[in-house]
Amino acid sequence: MTKNKIKEVAYRQLAEKGYDRATLSSIAKEVGIKTPSIYAFYKSKEDVFMAVYKDLLEDYYSYIKCVIGKIKNSTVKEQLYEILIGLSHYHLTQPEKTQAYTKLAFFLAPTLNSEIQETFSEMEKDLCKLLENTFASGIEKEEIKNQPIEDLIASFLCLMDGIFLELIYYQEDKFKRRLEQVWSIYWNGISKES
Repeated sequence: MTKNKIKEVAYRQLAEKGYDRATLSSIAKEVGIKTPSIYAFYKSKEDVFMAVYKDLLEDYYSYIKCVIGKIKNSTVKEQLYEILIGLSHYHLTQPEKTQAYTKLAFFLAPTLNSEIQETFSEMEKDLCKLLENTFASGIEKEEIKNQPIEDLIASFLCLMDGIFLELIYYQEDKFKRRLEQVWSIYWNGISKES
């Protein structure tokens, strides 16, 4: 219970203060324990925030997998579009998680850099497998142009990353307009109809 409470407080402080200002002593104080007690559960501050990062990624990828599971019988166009809408919905409805994730992903301690990248890559592999099936099906059904699936996955992941950044920079109305504009161009680029 205490281990989860430490993560919960660390995540909240990360979202509010950022990595540098979220200290073990401030986390311990909010949890109601002494700072050295944290070491019974985590080796270091980096260890606490890696646990937070892994939880955030697992939550996000579980959500996206759930979206994909619900739409697997749809057309490829519908599947890809719904993944983007799902990504948007997740981040728009969970701003604290998005803030915490953003602060870890973009403002992380140099000591965490390689571990964050490795964790992200591991999580992304599962998503790539799901996308591989989607794109392979689209090519087989002649919904999309016959292109290397690896290229299609890479382009879609870049689109997802770009949409994530758009969420950070724009108000919801403008963001939604831009999402529709970008989606239209993207789909026209891979669709066999165009």
